[in-house]
Formats: sequence, structure tokens, C-alpha cells
Amino acid sequence: MIDRASFLHGALAATTVAPAVPFTQVLQQLTIGVSVPLSGPYAIWGREVLKGVQAAVDETNKYNATLNKAYGVRFFDDQNSGAIATSNVLVAAADPSIVGMVGNLTYDVTLTALQQYANAGFALVVPSVTNDKLTQQGYHNVFRLPANDTSEGQLFASAVLKGKASMNVLGVIVDGDYGLEVARAFVKQAQNDKHSAELLTLESNADVNDSTAIIGRHTPAYIFMAGKPEKLGPIALQLRNTGYTGQFGFADSFYTADVPKLYGKVLSGSLVASPMPPLDRVPSIVAYLQDFRNEVGAVTAFSAYGYAAAQLLIQASQRANITTRYQLLQQLQQGGTYSLLVGIYSFNYAGDASLPNVYLFALGADGFTFAKPAFSNGFVT
Repeated sequence: MIDRASFLHGALAATTVAPAVPFTQVLQQLTIGVSVPLSGPYAIWGREVLKGVQAAVDETNKYNATLNKAYGVRFFDDQNSGAIATSNVLVAAADPSIVGMVGNLTYDVTLTALQQYANAGFALVVPSVTNDKLTQQGYHNVFRLPANDTSEGQLFASAVLKGKASMNVLGVIVDGDYGLEVARAFVKQAQNDKHSAELLTLESNADVNDSTAIIGRHTPAYIFMAGKPEKLGPIALQLRNTGYTGQFGFADSFYTADVPKLYGKVLSGSLVASPMPPLDRVPSIVAYLQDFRNEVGAVTAFSAYGYAAAQLLIQASQRANITTRYQLLQQLQQGGTYSLLVGIYSFNYAGDASLPNVYLFALGADGFTFAKPAFSNGFVT
């Protein structure tokens, strides 16, 4: 691979025009701003997003930068605070080299700063927020990468239930916990597929035995749980240990390193949703996947979606002579398809993926084994 310095040196050496004129190659830097928590309890995930963005920028500068553009990263610690996130946007807007932003980590913080992003003319690529409401605020500068909660529930139900004989299906959540929209969409899709399906909300302070008994009275053949594993996992174990022989499905909140250790043996074979494709089975990323791993170590969903967020901004900037944040936002609003680390994307008017996808993994005592995508689009082999 010929780097830029070698290329320019060779070009100058081949020039025969005399007299020689001193030549300076001026690179314009296009900067990607990243606003995530880098201190406090959420910092572990914010740093993963930043690592992913930096890796994508490094890869581009090494292999794919143009002769007159290079890319940089400027990061802001929002401390998972809406007020600080909003202030960060003001600071970023004062830097003319910042052409797009990646952030924030959580729904409340992103929503608080959303108007300021729009006022500043920033394209905002969201790497982790799945709450449906994020893209229902009337702003058209937001581009969300993971499937929203409703899409996850619909896709999961369609993938695991469609085509099966009618069965009793139960969506289970805990009152006040994450998962309502996911479970609600799962139940609705199950009903559309001609299953007898209902949504059950458990009391947050109910003990495991009471919750197990309530679920048992519904005589489900398939149980989909959406919520925190520490609350729903023990209930699933108790159901299995007390004789439940039906199937389990779990939302993406169960796709963590601890779940196989705690529940993998008893709940072996249960399917778990994940926004993350099995990267080793994606042909289009082979050229740079190892470089990414070398830079960040173990790839997480946060680092992968940070990488993809930077890719989106970089690819959009390379499709035209982009020099400002306003031009970049217009380029993304015009549509088009982008091949990123985590999927093939185009975006609807609200800013969600036009064809969102989730990936199903079988739970086991030794970890997760890829089963299938919710639908096959050729991205994963």
C-alpha cells in the first residue's frame, strides 16, 4: 500500500517542469465529534463508543483518505447529563472542522440535546439508543443505527413464530422496567401471525415464586421476556425448574457476558436477540475487521456501533465535496445506501433504518451461538 507521503514524493520526483516550485499539500481536516459519558458510571460504555469512532477514523486515514482531506476525532464528556450534553453541542458548533456528531449514549440525554443538535445543523448519528420516541420528535438530522424497540419485537416474533401452528404466546415485562415497547410489538406481531398472544406485566416487588405462579396460570407454550436479566432471569429458571417445558425467547437486554454463566445451562437453546451481527460471517468487512480488532481488542456492541457511526459520516462526506456540517447533513438527508460494519443502511424520513434487522443467538452454558438473522438480506452468510 502506497501511503500519501510516498505518493506525493513520487509525483514530485516525476515532475519535469522547470524551474522547481516549492509545493505544500494542504489537507483539510474533517472532524467527527463524539459526545458520550467518559466519566462516571456510564463511562465504560462511552469509552467503547469512542474507541470505535477512533478506529474507523484511523482506518480511513490509513487507507481511504483523499489527497486533500483527512479525518479527526474530537471528544466531549457529557457525563450522561442532558445539560452537559447540550453545552457540548454549543462548544462543538464553534469548531468549524466538526462536520457531524456521534452520540449520546442514553435516551434522556440524547433527547435533551436533540434540539441543540438541530439548531447547530449537525447530523447526529445515534449508536445505542433504541427508544422509539427518539425519532418521533420532528427533527430530521437524526440517524439511528440500532433497530428501535418496536422493530426488535416485531422482527423477533416474525422470525421465531411465523409459520408455526397456533400456540399460546406470552410477552413478559416487569412494571417500570425496560422492555415495554419490545414486548408489546412482539405480542402484536404474534397476534398478526394468528397466535393467541397477550402481554403480562409483573409487579416489580413480586417475588420469584409469585411471578412464576402468575405466568403458569396463562399456560404459555412460548414466553418472550423483555427487561433486565437480574429480574426476569430467576423467574425463567424457576419456571424451567418447576416443570415448564415450553420455549423461551429473550430481548437484547439478555445478550450480555453474564447471562450464559447464570442461565445458560438451564435455559440452553433459548433464542436471544442482539443488534450485533456475527462479524466473522460478514464478507463485506473482511478487509478491515482484523485492523479493528487490533485497535480496540475485544469488539463490543458499543465499539462496533461507534465504528459504524463514524463510517456513515465518512462515507457521506466522501460522496460529494463536503466541507461543512450543513453539506454533510444535506447529503445524508438525500438518501442513499451505506455499507457499514454492522449492516447495510438507508434511512427513512424520521431517521430510522429503512430495513432494520436483529440477530438471533442460541443461549448455552459456554456462551451464545449464532442462529440466524431475523431476516436474510445477504449481509451475513
